[in-house]
Amino acid sequence: MSSGAAVGVASALGIRPVLAQHDPLYEAAREEGEVNLYWGSYEQKTIDELIAAFTAKYPGINVNLLRQASQTVYTRLRLELQNDAVQCDSLGTTNALHYRELKAIDALQPYKPTESAIIPEAFRTLDEDDMYHVGAISLICINRAADVKGPQSWAEMVGGDFAGEISCGSPAHSGDVAHWTVAMLAKFGDDFLRDFAAQNPKIGQSSVDSVTDILAGERTVGASAPYSYTLTQKAAGNPIDITIPSDEAVLNLGITGIPAKAPHPNAGQLFNQFLYSPEASAVLVANNWPTLRSDVPWAGDLSLDQISWYRNPSEGLDEAMKEAIDKWKNIVG
Repeated sequence: MSSGAAVGVASALGIRPVLAQHDPLYEAAREEGEVNLYWGSYEQKTIDELIAAFTAKYPGINVNLLRQASQTVYTRLRLELQNDAVQCDSLGTTNALHYRELKAIDALQPYKPTESAIIPEAFRTLDEDDMYHVGAISLICINRAADVKGPQSWAEMVGGDFAGEISCGSPAHSGDVAHWTVAMLAKFGDDFLRDFAAQNPKIGQSSVDSVTDILAGERTVGASAPYSYTLTQKAAGNPIDITIPSDEAVLNLGITGIPAKAPHPNAGQLFNQFLYSPEASAVLVANNWPTLRSDVPWAGDLSLDQISWYRNPSEGLDEAMKEAIDKWKNIVG
């Protein structure tokens, strides 16, 4: 995002800079001078605007962003850990398994967000040791070209009427797609993947690839589609729309953590805590994302209790995700 666009975001939100002497964490982060974000949660426009709002509220901290698929940024961090050369200050991915693996090797440092009480109760405590926290709430739905009725359910999507028309990300690269795959296996069993593969889908990496393919005219239906990003593209006038499947949207969480050897740990914590601020919520609402504050409704005053949704149980999720990725590789390719 250009400096002019960043100023525009800050001006639109009426953000006033914080005085460092009033915030010890900000004072420590400003002394560090920069923060390196490795993020797979949020698409480019939203993360850019979050950064713009963050730098407007906390001037003097340079933000360096690596925005790639969740597995890509996680692999980058694991290589840095292997070489004892960690550069990441804030990791944001959509795969809970990443954080459990990092915690198991003592590669995360704990922190307690100052506004944790405002986080929706269901997502307030993801780890009893405060090693990682919610950083995004995403809904995985079906998207489609605006002039196509499209399937109304996951079951209908693989029924045969949309063969050659489906685009999808890969669970080996995207945490959202991995969660969707686990959910489909739990709901429908292995036959779902066999039926899905028979539709000759176009397989990319990120969940947002379905949006790209639909807008490019390469496919008309997107599986494991990002609700928020699709609606943002629709709001911008692009010919695309979303369908919340009658057999339940899949809810997934983006998660954040700070590496134990982060070079700028205070700045990393400051950015992660900023995600729960009113300013960040305003950015999320503007981009059709669920907010992380229980007192701020989504765009259109929507809420989870108005949507039929399913979330994979946390118990046994690590094994379920590994199994889902293996089955995907064997069945879908």
